[in-house]
Amino acid sequence: MYREYKLPVDVDKELIERPFYWMWVEATHQSIEPTVLRLAFDAEAQAREEARLNAEQPPSPFPWSVKPRVDRIDFGSPLFDRILLSAARRGRIACVGEGDAEGELVPWMMVNGVFAYTADLNREEWFSYAVCLDNLQVVDRFYERIQHRDLSGVPASELLRHSRHTVYDAWRVLQRALTDHVAAQDDAWAKEAMARLHGDLAQLSAYYESLLDELTEEERASALAERDRKQAALIEKSAPRVECRIHQVALVGLRVQQARPPRT
Repeated sequence: MYREYKLPVDVDKELIERPFYWMWVEATHQSIEPTVLRLAFDAEAQAREEARLNAEQPPSPFPWSVKPRVDRIDFGSPLFDRILLSAARRGRIACVGEGDAEGELVPWMMVNGVFAYTADLNREEWFSYAVCLDNLQVVDRFYERIQHRDLSGVPASELLRHSRHTVYDAWRVLQRALTDHVAAQDDAWAKEAMARLHGDLAQLSAYYESLLDELTEEERASALAERDRKQAALIEKSAPRVECRIHQVALVGLRVQQARPPRT
């Protein structure tokens, strides 16, 4: 698979590391053509597109001229990492609505993120919850339900103009929904992790206890301090806990076919 994208200047600066070039452009007020990012997702596509570009590009009389290049994209490549970081940063806050269609635009507040069940063994669970700002209805797996819809950017003021509830109301409802979701999960993993932690702590303590009789008073104090540090590090690493990491908050306007009842 192969794709080409023309990059806006701000995205270009994030994805392609050439700070001195941009210093020169800004200092000389140069007008430049947008950078074309050429991405190949397998070796065959990369070889094919590089051959095409070489055939299309006339030979340059200048040895320092830059030839068009095709970047190979796969997991672990630095460019792919920068693309993911840029997309995550730019998509952290969004405001979108359905395009021209019949029906009223009803606002929803959506949060996408991950529950991290963390201990000596880790597990992650992605979530997408949303609350309707009309009636505070909560919907799980919200993104799955709207990903097929035609959405584009809209001003937040347009979505919130006629909402019955504020974003603060919606956020409180979402917090309860996320808390209830975690509380409803089976906590056997946490009990098992705590049992393993107690065993590791007991083994660590027994090891240092076996050393104390052979140590001087000064060495004993040092050994106990070392034991305490290792116990604290073990607890920090292996104690079971749940973290809720929100990656995106979005206002989403969805069209409904029926009008809302008038305010009372």
